[in-house]
Amino acid sequence: MSDFQLAALIACNMMGLVLAGPLIGFFHHGRKISVLTKTLVLVSIILTAIAFTPESERMNQLGAYLFLLQVFLAQIGIALVTTLRSSLWRANYPAGHRGKIVVIIALCITLSRSAIVLLYTAAMDHLGFTYKDIYLISGLVGLGAVVFYSRLRIRGEKQTLRNAVNHEQAPIRLFAGLVVLKTDPVFGKFMAWQMLNGFSTMLIEGAVLVVIINDVFESNWLEGGLALTVISVLLTGVTGLVWARIYDRTDIYIMRFYGAMMWCLSRVILLLGVCYKSIEIILISRVITGIAMGCGQLNWRLGHMAFSPPEKDSLYMGAHVSMTGLRGIVAPFLGLFLYRLDCMGPHGLWLLGITAMGQALAGFGFLKMRQSSKNMLFNGNKTGK
Repeated sequence: MSDFQLAALIACNMMGLVLAGPLIGFFHHGRKISVLTKTLVLVSIILTAIAFTPESERMNQLGAYLFLLQVFLAQIGIALVTTLRSSLWRANYPAGHRGKIVVIIALCITLSRSAIVLLYTAAMDHLGFTYKDIYLISGLVGLGAVVFYSRLRIRGEKQTLRNAVNHEQAPIRLFAGLVVLKTDPVFGKFMAWQMLNGFSTMLIEGAVLVVIINDVFESNWLEGGLALTVISVLLTGVTGLVWARIYDRTDIYIMRFYGAMMWCLSRVILLLGVCYKSIEIILISRVITGIAMGCGQLNWRLGHMAFSPPEKDSLYMGAHVSMTGLRGIVAPFLGLFLYRLDCMGPHGLWLLGITAMGQALAGFGFLKMRQSSKNMLFNGNKTGK
């Protein structure tokens, strides 16, 4: 694939996240499990259909663009599932244990994911597996997930839906999931710092990292899978257990600070690995990345709950998901463009350094917000408000 096509593939994934915010308003008053299972059925059908899409010898032919469209549609469904799922977690899991419960779920997912990536990449190297085989199996497994999700119930959902209706003066529809960024200025500011943090991450973590691993080390599928996915994903699940204990005892600002600084450290080590062309240093950076992702998975899935009332949980999560998608669309194109510039040094060394500084700046931005919130609380108590 060319740079543009690789960036377009990653952007198709992220475009689905962008649309979650505008679309979530249409499902705000519906029963979340019903909407979630129906969405998963559609996603599973799309994934299965990818296996039967005609292949093209050149990526600019019809089959390639049909593949990109299918990925885009599937990601819309996954983004909606992610957004709706947070309502289930909030209602069914008590706040004091929510972090631990969610991270145990994530650990099961990441352990499975790591094993599957190793299995598939080895099969692609030695057994002639193609990407179509992977999508076919994924689609069938998705239908199995529908069965399990359909058996779940959300505690107090009837009352939550009534509260949502009673607290709204007008119907919530298109773009409702983005309006909260304006109506809740504290959450909007928090999302602004997170935009800097996430954008600095995605400039490298998507297409650029793929190109670095391919250009600098010329790795095979298995080595690439280890460096790009397996190590970081596996560490995400394992370290998430530790982060969950911290999450349940502290606030979202501190957690975001920890996450941003770990990402910064991983970028600095990645820079050294590229500079010395050492795959061992690269793998160390991916270990630190996994630790950062262990913190980030909790922040991303649960962080909005520090700002949102229960009846607006899906709207706040929708805004969060959309902001993730927005930066995810721009970052792969901009990242690859900057990576190819001569002024960024060999293999984008300066770009790696700039993104590390962006993550550090965002981390201290979260700390500043925390101090401001403490000052507001102190002044409010002092004046009797």
